[in-house]
Amino acid sequence: ANDWHAALVPVFLAARYQAAAGEAVRPRHWAPEGARAAVARATTVTIVHNLFHLGIFPSHRYRMLGLPEENTEWFPALRWRWNDGGESMNFLKAGLATSQAAVLVSPSYANEVQTNELGCGMDKVLRSVGNFGSEIDLGVFNGMSGKLKGIVNGIDDEEWNPATDAHLPQNYALDGDAFEAFSYAPHDENRTVVDARRGKAACKLMLQREMGLEEDPDAPLVGFIGRLDQQKGVDVLLECVDDVVANGGQVVMLGSGDESLERWMSEKEAQHKGKVCAWVGFSVPVSHRITAASDVLVMPSRFEPCGLNQMYASRYGTIPVAHATGGLRDTVKRAMGYPFSPCDARELKRALRRAFACYREDVEKTRKIADGGVAGAVDSRWAQKRRRGMEKDWSWAVAAGKYETLFKSVSQPPPPGMNDVRAMLGAGEHELEPHAIADAVEAAQRDDMETQWREAERRAERTRVKAARAPCRDTRTFGDQNPSWFAMLPKAILKAMF
Repeated sequence: ANDWHAALVPVFLAARYQAAAGEAVRPRHWAPEGARAAVARATTVTIVHNLFHLGIFPSHRYRMLGLPEENTEWFPALRWRWNDGGESMNFLKAGLATSQAAVLVSPSYANEVQTNELGCGMDKVLRSVGNFGSEIDLGVFNGMSGKLKGIVNGIDDEEWNPATDAHLPQNYALDGDAFEAFSYAPHDENRTVVDARRGKAACKLMLQREMGLEEDPDAPLVGFIGRLDQQKGVDVLLECVDDVVANGGQVVMLGSGDESLERWMSEKEAQHKGKVCAWVGFSVPVSHRITAASDVLVMPSRFEPCGLNQMYASRYGTIPVAHATGGLRDTVKRAMGYPFSPCDARELKRALRRAFACYREDVEKTRKIADGGVAGAVDSRWAQKRRRGMEKDWSWAVAAGKYETLFKSVSQPPPPGMNDVRAMLGAGEHELEPHAIADAVEAAQRDDMETQWREAERRAERTRVKAARAPCRDTRTFGDQNPSWFAMLPKAILKAMF
């Protein structure tokens, strides 16, 4: 179940199906073969991409859900109490409390949301998932049950591939000369693939022309792509623009959102014509070209569950400079980028200055090699960071393997098959007729299904009791006079209530 939108799936599975074993075991003419056995064995994992969105709804809407109403026995799984005395339903809390495991989209984010600072009022709920039902903060020992995991997302390495990206003016790969041995090629047969240094230089020149920036191959180009709001730390970057320009750099920003940030971004462009470009809006092709052309991609997010742009940047040989939080902490290491903390303009300026110094060292080495007529690649610190980022496997294959391991750890054993029946009967390969084995398998599976449904009913009851005992109070404190839960309700519900 992904986020609050699907968080009631674990609740419905337990309450409407597994809890009603006597009714559920009856054959259904419309049910596909194996469906009843699959439902009896089904387990659930809730995946949280951004804890800020909880799925809050008024308590009186409970009966609209179609859950069992007798004594509203499943309502405690959804109950959410606010510090001002208000009460609502919290869909995400219900999903976490009734699942067999939970996943956050990075290990660091999984740790951070168990704190009051970044837990969005749900830190006790998440600690109870990871600590065998206990809401006590155990510090480094949080998550000892293994039921609360952090798994970094992957990227689509076919769409985000500098060697085949149709949005780029010049395709490139880490080692352009060896590219012909690869199993893929640019979509356009007339396009060529060069090495990363030449390819990024060509992309940079074309972007400078497209964005009206001065055509300076040696100026470090800083890129930003993202939503313009406080979470993304755009204000922190804008405070640093003057310093970037003063140190010979250029800035290109792409995004939309908060109108005050849009105006501030446009003001910086007007203040530094030819040095700063602010594209208010969003364009997929432009985002690809900025990722390829930039020397540095800045991600000053105040919190970031996972983040993808830093992985796109590394894949394209662009060095990420990112606030060390959430998924950025897990993916932007010093070996291939410049993490900084805390998230303020002072630390971002320091990180950018370190990146600029390393970049200029690479430019100087490249110039010396070119002036001396010496062939060979530049082995600078910058080139090493770029190589590590481009060589790393950012694909979904890595995350998929971790998800598969987790799913197996919480799954129920499969129904008995032919080999299981043979083992139970103690029969050799030729001791039983095929039809006898088939009959024995069918009988074993029928008996197993009834057993599984009885066990499913017991699991559902344990789930209901566990969910009812789960923490149900928002842990945040609010300084304003409005009820804290008002701000969480969707606008449509507020309109209906008043």
